[in-house]
Amino acid sequence: MDIVKYYGCYDYNAEWYLIELALDVSASEIDWSNIYVPEHETNREYWQVPYMEQYLNDDGTEKICRTYEEPKENVKPCRVAFFIYKVPAKILSTPYGDFELSIETKVPERLESLIEFDEVD
Repeated sequence: MDIVKYYGCYDYNAEWYLIELALDVSASEIDWSNIYVPEHETNREYWQVPYMEQYLNDDGTEKICRTYEEPKENVKPCRVAFFIYKVPAKILSTPYGDFELSIETKVPERLESLIEFDEVD
């Protein structure tokens, strides 16, 4: 496996993308602060970052821990899904490479009832 497998950017709703990927690192090694959408006309402190990170099993059909928690066992590779707020910039930057954000794909059925989402105030 490459260090990252990008499954897709899904059109969750009018304001949010749902991103799904697998990283060939353990859950404790993921540096969520270095995953973001750079908007060069905006201060970095306002760049969009992952929201509601959720850890999935290898085939992406079950969550392996509760939302807002990391897995008790340090699984590797680590399949995750998370939300990114939609902004004009269309590149997700990670320590493992950059990935295009697009809304061409709807959320897969296997994720529709699995992934939790809390509206942001």
